[in-house]
Amino acid sequence: MASAVSALRAFSTSAARQSQKTGFGPYRLVRKGKHFVGTEPNVLKYHVLQDKKPEQAYGLQGTNHLLPGKGKVHSKLPTRVMLKKDKVYAWCSCGYSGSQPLCDGSHNSMRVPDLKLKPVRFIPDRDMEVWFCNCKQTKNRPFCDGSHVEVAKPVDAKAGLFD
Repeated sequence: MASAVSALRAFSTSAARQSQKTGFGPYRLVRKGKHFVGTEPNVLKYHVLQDKKPEQAYGLQGTNHLLPGKGKVHSKLPTRVMLKKDKVYAWCSCGYSGSQPLCDGSHNSMRVPDLKLKPVRFIPDRDMEVWFCNCKQTKNRPFCDGSHVEVAKPVDAKAGLFD
């Protein structure tokens, strides 16, 4: 009897190891990447940042910060970010990224209108704290210049409906 129980226990643990689907609730059998659906960590906190290549200079990279046009307003408030030396930060200029204020490649998606906006890359020369713009209306990309004060508040069609 004891050998049957130990064999059953060994079989159940080996099956659990092979499937690696040990979630709970309605998504107990669904995995997305390394984490279960609904339990992914905060994207900004765990954002993968590439290292600076030796040929890259510090500061703004390329000419994407000079492109005309403004992105979709994601938030009227800027985001404070602690930048680390020799890391490449790609600021989202279109406003459709799911990991604001950094770019996640959403500007290449079919659901995003063709804005011709590309991410603005920045490499700090020292550890620093900056305020990245989230309203996407700044004239000093990728940094906040206070343009969010002038962003028009969207009119809510349902406002005053139950007054």
